[in-house]
Amino acid sequence: MGRRALIVFLVAAPAAALGALGVVVVASATAHQSTATFGAPTHYAGRQVFALVLAALVAIAFVELGPRRLLRAAPMIFLCALFAALAVFAPGVGVHAAGANRWVHVGPFSGNPAPLLTAATALLVAAWGAEAAAPGEARAHRPLAIGMGVLAVLTFVAQPDFSAAAITALVVLVALAGGGWGGRRLVPAAAATAIVLALLASRFGYVSGRVSGFLAPETDRRGKGYEVLALERAQATPTGVGLGRGVARHHLSSPGSDYVFAVVTEEMGRRAAAAVAAAWLAIGVGAVLAARGTREPRLRAAALGAGVAAVAPAALHIAVCQGWLPIIGVSMPLLSYDPAAAVAAGAEFGLVAAVALAPRVGIQSKGA
Repeated sequence: MGRRALIVFLVAAPAAALGALGVVVVASATAHQSTATFGAPTHYAGRQVFALVLAALVAIAFVELGPRRLLRAAPMIFLCALFAALAVFAPGVGVHAAGANRWVHVGPFSGNPAPLLTAATALLVAAWGAEAAAPGEARAHRPLAIGMGVLAVLTFVAQPDFSAAAITALVVLVALAGGGWGGRRLVPAAAATAIVLALLASRFGYVSGRVSGFLAPETDRRGKGYEVLALERAQATPTGVGLGRGVARHHLSSPGSDYVFAVVTEEMGRRAAAAVAAAWLAIGVGAVLAARGTREPRLRAAALGAGVAAVAPAALHIAVCQGWLPIIGVSMPLLSYDPAAAVAAGAEFGLVAAVALAPRVGIQSKGA
């Protein structure tokens, strides 16, 4: 198996397995709520299947277009994603719930556009923030790329959605690193970003409530401490207690989305949970190999940025479900019920595969 085929396999095979498992778990975990709300037990599962099919089509389209065409289209893609993220503030379109504006609802369609903006930010920073590989290419516009990245982060802060803000900030920094920005600048920038986001988050009461519930769940049984305790009570065995027979799903607010890894761990066992973690590790390795396989800074930045945009939410989701982090309300792409995250993941996987399959061009060639 050649290097390119290996990279595509490392991304596509785990993604397909996660998607298939996600349909099964979402169908089981949301059946009761789906029946009570819509009169059909497979309502959410059907939407998940539709999102996965759309994600696959997006991934194929990205591979067919090629990374260089996608990078040229990055500004337009970013503007569309930014418009969708800002739509959460529009009356009649945005959905205000639990003190935040994170969802849009248009006719029969609803979703959280945050993953789409994160993916688009990775593409834009790669296009504008990396050094040009050939004289004929446009010069890097790092200040503008950083400015657009900051705009995306501030959009999430305004909602507020600090998990999306932190993930997007990380994506920007990693894409800049892949594009040739030195560590002497990146390390202080990363530290300053973390401090600023922490200070901003501390101004919101719900954040301190989640931290308090995490540190002392016994004293917050009616708040976020309740779900922390529910996660602790979930017993993990090698093979699980059986799908649909777990305790956690009955005590968690959204077992099919924000806590789906906890459901998998309890009901399907530690082996299944380890397989899920291994699948994301393989995808991350595929993104790194794709980046290392190209000499073009923009393609390297695109592969790394897209890889982080896909893997970071999954890592945070696992950390929350394992009790390592406070409740932050982040879903796991493909495995959780989150159609927008599934489509965004399809775009990110397609971009990584496109970089891996892109024709190698000399450093003095323009490339198609």
